[in-house]
Amino acid sequence: AQKIAARNTAERSWTGYRKFEVERKVGEANDIASFYLVPHNRRPLPPYRPGQYLTFRLHLPDRDKPLIRCYSLSDAPEDDHYRITVKRIGSPPDRPEAEPGLASSYLHDAITTGDLLDVMAPSGQFTIDENSDRPVVLLAGGIGITPLLSMLNAVTATGRARETWFFYGVRDGGEEIM
Repeated sequence: AQKIAARNTAERSWTGYRKFEVERKVGEANDIASFYLVPHNRRPLPPYRPGQYLTFRLHLPDRDKPLIRCYSLSDAPEDDHYRITVKRIGSPPDRPEAEPGLASSYLHDAITTGDLLDVMAPSGQFTIDENSDRPVVLLAGGIGITPLLSMLNAVTATGRARETWFFYGVRDGGEEIM
């Protein structure tokens, strides 16, 4: 059964970059937005493990080379879309002359519903076993919640009574998401 599942996952995966359309962009909190992504070619999505991330190739208009950035998937696995949640990174308070985060600013300022993004298949080993019944403790701070939110939503989606402790800290209510 594991070989069949692995083969089915491999058949639904891809190599290199694949075009994804921004289906929705939702403001979550101060300078934090979620991006709901669907495959441009409408082909099936491979499943992913809660906690994994997507790698993006971003083509900024004023740069010769694309930026490569990774963003955690921030929801339980779905059949029809992926979701990432991104915080705009500004200049450090002690260095206002420093350049803000290029990729996060581009996603927040330039990317809108209907835009296409180059995305690699989900990857990463920071995951949770959704099938386990062992208790789980999740600790998150600020935007670091994204992979843990994926894990929490996946545990909840199983419908099983799994003891789960979730601790989340933010600087103030303006950073609280979801």
